[in-house]
Amino acid sequence: MAKSQIQCAAFLALLFCFLIASSEMMQKAEALGCEKPSTTWSGPCLFSDDCNNQCINWEGAVHGECSFALGPECFCYFC
Repeated sequence: MAKSQIQCAAFLALLFCFLIASSEMMQKAEALGCEKPSTTWSGPCLFSDDCNNQCINWEGAVHGECSFALGPECFCYFC
């Protein structure tokens, strides 16, 4: 009898941990979906102020900035 209660408690604890982990992964996935390369920018992005204005005025983003991870590219942020 005690063994089945321990197993049930362990199962519920694992289920609870899984639910917490999955909700955190969903939040990260939503955050990653906010950032997109600009579709209207051409050429290298050297000044984040220009990229910011382009993203806001032309693409309806919240803001934009140059990213130098894969080269100077303008990224727009929509959330």
